[in-house]
Amino acid sequence: MTRTLFQTISLLAVMLLATTVNAQELKLPLVFSDHMVLQQAVKAPIWGWAAPGSDVTITFAGQTLNAKADASGKWQTAFAPLKASAESAELKVSSGDQTLTLSDVLVGEVWLCSGQSNMEWTVSRSNNPDQEIANAKHPLIRHIKPARNPQMMPQEAFKDAKWTVCSPETVANYTAVGYFFARHLQAELNVPIGLLNCSWGGTRIEPWTPRIGFKIVTETNDIYEDVLVKDPTSQQYKAVADAYLNAVNSWLDASKAEVTAQKTISTPPSYPKQIQPYTSHQSPTMLYNGMVNPLVPFAIKGSIWYQGESNHGEGMRYVDKTKALVEGWRQVWGIKDLPYYYVQIAPYQYGSEDPKRLADFWVAQAEIEKQIPNTGMVVVSDIGNLKDIHPKNKQ
Repeated sequence: MTRTLFQTISLLAVMLLATTVNAQELKLPLVFSDHMVLQQAVKAPIWGWAAPGSDVTITFAGQTLNAKADASGKWQTAFAPLKASAESAELKVSSGDQTLTLSDVLVGEVWLCSGQSNMEWTVSRSNNPDQEIANAKHPLIRHIKPARNPQMMPQEAFKDAKWTVCSPETVANYTAVGYFFARHLQAELNVPIGLLNCSWGGTRIEPWTPRIGFKIVTETNDIYEDVLVKDPTSQQYKAVADAYLNAVNSWLDASKAEVTAQKTISTPPSYPKQIQPYTSHQSPTMLYNGMVNPLVPFAIKGSIWYQGESNHGEGMRYVDKTKALVEGWRQVWGIKDLPYYYVQIAPYQYGSEDPKRLADFWVAQAEIEKQIPNTGMVVVSDIGNLKDIHPKNKQ
């Protein structure tokens, strides 16, 4: 009995030690990893986790940064503006006796690539795939795509993601729109290009939008309120929950009296729908929370967007939602004029619906660049296929 008790206590001690060590492990978000590209010419934040209160040292490109982990273990600092460099370099992060070394780090331009299936569409499914893949010897182009991860609340880390170097062995699964954009940009600027591919086929614009975006744009405040009331930390949630609990307590008291009086118990109050959490990846903020927020505040040059098919029946309402998306991204990144370039959705006959709906949507898309500064639209109405919603000419 004594021996068994000793073994149990020893096992618990080992488990506790392992938990403590894990909590103090020096970590970086997955966007900071081998083969990454850092944004040139601006302050470039870097952050991670370490033992609470511990000192952290970061070295890269002749700069040495110092940070201190807060009570939760989070730390953050930023590189002074870096010069573009195609020279493979190491980035080191150390704390105590722990050191993380990232290899093959470059400095250039970093772009967020987001949207639905036409952004997720790969090089392997585009025109001339064999030729494009064979010729994809562009080691200065890098690509990372986080795993699909809808979340009710903003997340600090990806579930899974890694940077890859563009080559005939890797390019097949790159976003085609992003890759051809990067190829052109790299040739024009002669600097490394990093692509942050946050895309998911069939998705609407609302799930990619941060909560603050819906708040900034008056016309989307209704969506903001719907999101806010589902947040258990908000006063709106508390008010609805308290009212529901009071109603339940009143029902319990009444039910007890009904039982005593040998009467049928009345129907209980229904759980309020407005505080039920979102369950669909199509719901507002869900993909921003799980797939984009973990990137913030990673320094980027701008964003490219290919989406709209799943919202194409909304006409001018889509302009308001795009304002929420763009202004939301600009707010969370702290870049008031963050470039936003988007692709017009291609000509396609959506079942038996009136073709005018698509024309109305094109009008809305054209209006976006008029109403939102530092945006631009790529017109593709001349390269589509009425029978294929995914134009393969992504070049």
